[in-house]
Amino acid sequence: MASSPRAPKQWSLSKNESINSFENWRQNLVYTLSLDSNFAPFLADGTTWGKKTKTQPLRGLTDDGESVPLSIRRTARQKVNFLELMLGQIANYCPVMSRNTLVKNSTSIQSVWNTIRAHFGFQITGAHFLDFADLHLEADERPEDLYQRLMAFVEDTLLRANSLSHHGEASTEDEELTPTLENFIVLTWLKLIHPELPKLVKQSTVQN
Repeated sequence: MASSPRAPKQWSLSKNESINSFENWRQNLVYTLSLDSNFAPFLADGTTWGKKTKTQPLRGLTDDGESVPLSIRRTARQKVNFLELMLGQIANYCPVMSRNTLVKNSTSIQSVWNTIRAHFGFQITGAHFLDFADLHLEADERPEDLYQRLMAFVEDTLLRANSLSHHGEASTEDEELTPTLENFIVLTWLKLIHPELPKLVKQSTVQN
């Protein structure tokens, strides 16, 4: 019987991360945590909890009712224990952040990622897209690596459901990368390699 694929061993975030390296870290961690059935419910979209305070030690979580199978039925206290164990694991691999910020002050798994993104300056805002203008071919960087950075940046700024609004209307579904936007990325990439490169590519295309 073939064994199930295993994620790479989880690593810790460093002081300097890119959007790509953060997303690789996050996705690997989500996969690893989801393998534990006690953590999986807290990773689901829309799942929320309260901040940990003296007056709200159970963080708004409640006991499961009798409709939940006994084998997976949990009390509020058990849920809190598993939740904070999971958050503690995330904090272990994010030493650049205050542990209490992630364990006690988070209210959803998305709030955890947003907090870490904000720390690195990756928060998703309308103004964040303007940082695209600052991207350039760095010393000793391969053109292929620059292209991947451009692509990762644009993919990270695509609208997410129920996040930013466009022309006053809230987005109801995740935005997808269109062919036109991909062409725009390629054009930007060529110009950053050399300002005259788009003209050369156009001439070569017309001749062929």
